[in-house]
Amino acid sequence: MSEPVFSIVFLVLLFSVSGIISLLYCLGTRRTTVFTVSDKGTLTHGYTNNGRGTTYTNFMVYTRDNRAFKNVNNIWFWKWRSTELQAKIQKGKKYSAEIYGWRIGGIGLYPNIVSIKEIKSKKHK
Repeated sequence: MSEPVFSIVFLVLLFSVSGIISLLYCLGTRRTTVFTVSDKGTLTHGYTNNGRGTTYTNFMVYTRDNRAFKNVNNIWFWKWRSTELQAKIQKGKKYSAEIYGWRIGGIGLYPNIVSIKEIKSKKHK
């Protein structure tokens, strides 16, 4: 096999395997959780050098039981409206959320919110 063809095949295989691992991680760690929001905001990663460099920002949701979730778009769940979802989330409210992923502090990994629904408290008359 010639060198350019080998390089193309290698890259296709690399991206395919990466995509399969990503899909398995997203689907394999999917679950539902309940929490009350204590705060929300953004978390910026990366570096800048006088305005040059690479940074990216995650929307974050913090809970009263000291958990943290990111809220970013995800191709596997066809989630493209993280900004609108973040605007909808309110401090002090209780939510049921579909999430995926693990919290691994050493590498800055957080579970991601896929969808969220407010749990309305029942008032007694």
